[in-house]
Amino acid sequence: SNANIGMTLIQLHEQLNEGSYLPSDNAKVIAPYMGDGQEIVYTVRRGREHKEICLSLRRTGDDIIACGSYFVGIDWVEQGKVAVQVNPKLNDGFEVDYVHMLNDALSEPANYDHLQHLVTIHFNKPSIKVHQQHDVLSVFLVTEYINILQRLVRKGLKKNFYLIENNLRNTIKGQLMVERNIRQNLSKGYITDNVCKYQVYDVDTPENRILKKALIFCLKQLDAYKHVFNTDILTAKARYVKPYFCKVGDDICVETIKSCKCNPVYKEYAQALEFAQQLLKRYSYDITFVGKQDIPTPPFWIDMSKLFELYVFHHLRQVFTGKHEVRYHVNANYQELDYLLQPKLWTSPYVIDAKYKPRYKDANIMKEDARELAGYARLSKIYSILGLDEDTSLPIKCLIVYPDQEQKEYFTFNRNIEPTFDKIHGYVRMYKVGIRLPIVKAKNRAIY
Repeated sequence: SNANIGMTLIQLHEQLNEGSYLPSDNAKVIAPYMGDGQEIVYTVRRGREHKEICLSLRRTGDDIIACGSYFVGIDWVEQGKVAVQVNPKLNDGFEVDYVHMLNDALSEPANYDHLQHLVTIHFNKPSIKVHQQHDVLSVFLVTEYINILQRLVRKGLKKNFYLIENNLRNTIKGQLMVERNIRQNLSKGYITDNVCKYQVYDVDTPENRILKKALIFCLKQLDAYKHVFNTDILTAKARYVKPYFCKVGDDICVETIKSCKCNPVYKEYAQALEFAQQLLKRYSYDITFVGKQDIPTPPFWIDMSKLFELYVFHHLRQVFTGKHEVRYHVNANYQELDYLLQPKLWTSPYVIDAKYKPRYKDANIMKEDARELAGYARLSKIYSILGLDEDTSLPIKCLIVYPDQEQKEYFTFNRNIEPTFDKIHGYVRMYKVGIRLPIVKAKNRAIY
């Protein structure tokens, strides 16, 4: 589909099977920009050394073979000519409602500490024009930002000292601005008026102005996209947030937006400011971009397996409400397991891993995943955290959580009675359980 004149946008869905051949009309568009045997690999950084593959395209003769991963996003095949977009649509034809997943995940406060690497935006590359129905990035960033802002305003906006200039009657406050006062007052005979510069302590600070400006972008975007996506939940949250900014201006220059830093002591403020800056940068600080039919988007990748992990954690916390019953991202021996479950009322603890692999409904577990999970469950530090004796305890139970559209959109077990999970064939004390992913209903369908 042509997103703009002279450029072709190839549409793919995520989790393409190893060696999926692209349809011949797509291959014909891409082939001229790749040598025979050449491979284009799209990656995102994870730390200094490690890179994750989002998508690879390989040319073999006239064929283009794609290998997808757990990422959705958009990037150039050839700058200005051909781009490729991977949509949140799984092989079974259903389209994952990533906005619903993100809203669910962000209702769990602990997840705010784990948003790093969820989205990678390549601001250094030229933008790609997409139709608003394909504008995954905007809706994702707006969802993150409004949830962060809602959490922030519940605690109240931070006040601070800042300088203002004012023309005061019959009084002098702070520093008298002599030149301006002569020009504005004395030359016109207003001898009792004084232009002064002084400090005030209130909410109309540069940080809050940036937050408000980003909120205005969000409100305009939600209004423009309400026919494409189901924005009801986000619009309600934005309406809740808006009155908190009634005493805050939104007049702020781009340089201040780019350079503004928040005191890291205020962790939630620093995060909100960082996301506001990212959102405004995504629109090139220009509100006229918002709500257009065709919108320039920087190349980006969203890690759907990470989103699934946050989503699963939220649903585990819905069941296990006790303190430390479920821990997220436990570090042990330079390894990080997804979750450690220590239910107060069950007989056994579990090491749990979220695997964004719908095929686990019918297929047996992949060897690498089984080894990874079993490895976590054999770490001395994990035995120690759980208060188990390494020599006499049974091996710790392992559980894999995977997407399964035949299940409910929540876990059906409860914290009182340990259920009988599906056993994974060929492995001792290793089990699996599915959870349904929210999907886009036909009336709110983004047409990919």
